[in-house]
Amino acid sequence: MMEKLKKVLKEAGITQMEISKALNIKSLSTVNLKINGKAEFTTKEANELKKLINKKLNSNYTLEDLFIF
Repeated sequence: MMEKLKKVLKEAGITQMEISKALNIKSLSTVNLKINGKAEFTTKEANELKKLINKKLNSNYTLEDLFIF
């Protein structure tokens, strides 16, 4: 379901711990659920994750690129 996002996260070398810190999510299991499409990212979380990815990869992904499949 979230294959594109997972691929980009792997390409950027972004860990679940980094995502947890960047999005201020206390539980790694919550991060895992969100990455695997079993829980939804809030709009704010999605935007922050997009910023983190774009910074790491020096890219210009949009929310649609990462979250729409």
